[in-house]
Amino acid sequence: MDQVQQARLAEALRGQYDIERELGMGGMATVFLARDVKHERSVAVKVLRAELAAALGRDRFLREIRIVANLQHPNILPLHDSGEADGFFFFVMPYVEGESLRARIDRHEALPVSDAAKLLAEICDALAYAHRNGIVHRDIKPENILLSGRHALVTDFGVAKAISDAAVSQDKATTAGLALGTPYYMSPEQAVGDPNVDHRADIYSIGALAFELLTGKPPFHAGTAQSVLSAHVVEPAPEITGMRSDLPPILARSVMRCLEKKPEARFQTAEELLPAFESSATPSGGMTPTYTRPVQAVSRKAGLGRRTAIAAFGIILIAISAGVWKLTQNNDAVAAETAVTEIRRLAVLPIQRISAAEGSDLFADGLLDAIITRLAQGSGLSIVPRSSVMRYRVTQLSTTEIARELNADAVVETSLLRAGERVRVNVQLVDVAGDRTLWSNSFEGLSTDVLTLQDSLAVAITAGLRGAIPQPQSGNTP
Repeated sequence: MDQVQQARLAEALRGQYDIERELGMGGMATVFLARDVKHERSVAVKVLRAELAAALGRDRFLREIRIVANLQHPNILPLHDSGEADGFFFFVMPYVEGESLRARIDRHEALPVSDAAKLLAEICDALAYAHRNGIVHRDIKPENILLSGRHALVTDFGVAKAISDAAVSQDKATTAGLALGTPYYMSPEQAVGDPNVDHRADIYSIGALAFELLTGKPPFHAGTAQSVLSAHVVEPAPEITGMRSDLPPILARSVMRCLEKKPEARFQTAEELLPAFESSATPSGGMTPTYTRPVQAVSRKAGLGRRTAIAAFGIILIAISAGVWKLTQNNDAVAAETAVTEIRRLAVLPIQRISAAEGSDLFADGLLDAIITRLAQGSGLSIVPRSSVMRYRVTQLSTTEIARELNADAVVETSLLRAGERVRVNVQLVDVAGDRTLWSNSFEGLSTDVLTLQDSLAVAITAGLRGAIPQPQSGNTP
């Protein structure tokens, strides 16, 4: 927030809160230390960025904040006040003398088991209480955990709910390109933009947080936010017991269960998870770290910088600046007990337009070109040229007959539905010999920037295809 805006804010809040100084700024809000005039106490005033305020709308923001104001738990930082003043949306919480869990991790990396388990138990207890009251946090991460003495305080309940609801609404929030969460701790269902996220997303996030507290690094870390998000969706979490030998078995198993890709495979409630943390937390007179993890520390200066690439309050623009991005994942199409035919030659068939919306043909043809081009780059596959597949744009032949004529082992079938600025693309990879779908996915976006959306769709689709295509075996086949 620049000096002009800060002066305007100070004037708008005059008589209620005297702004003293800025404490920090992130992708969602700027935080100020202020003096509560009426109660003569120090408070933290968080002011939403203007674009988020515009996306949310006053009524939605205040409604969600009021709901959370009723949360009363010793490990939840309470909400003192909220409101709108001269266009600024703000909420007020106690000013805590202490540090964030992020600062603790940055200073010590991995914590002793008992200390980490104690903090995790307190965080889990706070989540259990909130979930019983119908509130899902949606952005559990070290920056949102404050340490007061030796106790954890979870912050920003309700703000996540307000942003999330706005992001999936049909109003102007949709065009803001909002996706809630922080890459390192985001559940797979959040990473793919599932609008039906429930409390089990918090359970995944606390698993990712536990992993970092116990090993010094999150389960997935890469050079870009997109890479981290992709890993949450498709890669198994590294086995935590291989990174630290002194973990109680129940704690190690519980962390790994939290990190299951499917919500139904995780703990179904925070209460169910809580005993695992409590049993590993023994009374400790202090928080002096005694463990040095046997793996190399993740550089805070390289890769995805936590304070620059990740918004301090966890709002990120995922991959597509052109609009809200939503994927419906279905990676279970391959039957585990069935051997998958080796694929050496792949045909990406012309994209079928379901609607006759203006511009659909050009968009579909451009997307087809982008997919074919990306697949042909270093995949090791033989990709049927565009000129060969385009003659099947209108045809009565079956997929099997087309594949036979093109000498393809598998085909990619894609359909496109366009309604106004909204675009939905359905993709499936079909093993012709086995007559089965190996992989399928659905993608949605806003075509306010056609070229950006085409490119982003092509990146996501080819990444999914590469992960699903059985690679040719090297050497002689027996």
